[in-house]
Amino acid sequence: MQLPNHLVSLPLATIGWLIALGSVAWAVRAAPWSALRAEPARLNLVGLAALFLLGMWSLKATLMPGLTLHFLGAATVTLVIGLELTLIAGLAAAIVLPLAFGGGMAITGWHFVLSALLPALITYAITRASQRWMPPNFFIYLFIGVFLSAVLGVIVHGFGTALLVMAMGLYDADIIWNNYLRILPLLAFPEGVINGMIMTALALVIPQWVISFDDHHYIDGR
Repeated sequence: MQLPNHLVSLPLATIGWLIALGSVAWAVRAAPWSALRAEPARLNLVGLAALFLLGMWSLKATLMPGLTLHFLGAATVTLVIGLELTLIAGLAAAIVLPLAFGGGMAITGWHFVLSALLPALITYAITRASQRWMPPNFFIYLFIGVFLSAVLGVIVHGFGTALLVMAMGLYDADIIWNNYLRILPLLAFPEGVINGMIMTALALVIPQWVISFDDHHYIDGR
């Protein structure tokens, strides 16, 4: 989500930045730094994740100012490097995005919340629930933890964006529904498929990169 600064009120921008900085402050405190120090090569994954998110977010279709369609990629990143590091990489990507491709910084906090924080939390919650309550089956991991979480992330992102632009007074509900929300399924399903393809390749070829996947748990002896 990119908007010029003059369209974003100071209180709204402040709320978005407070949520973003607060969640990343928690992520910095909770991140598994000791494990990363023991395996420093994994730090490269955090940088790659930030670049991946930046690339996904920069490939967008602008329907109307403030209403854009773009892939999120947050589900894949969360499954690979974990929730805490995803939030750190996501904020880095959200800050670089307007600097590299134009747009104001006032909306950056909300862009992080909608494109990284909420989808990452959804992916984390669904994956943990499926691991706890469902059989350790590789296809359950793909269809529930990967595909479903990616699709729901897009839907929550879309409705969150709609509520935000309505709160800003940019468009009314009918315009948002007819020009944005009705098109969301065209993005949600491909998001799930793309995330599924990436995670299938990573889980089968280099499972040691994927923090949420244990090949002995999901594949061996099954």
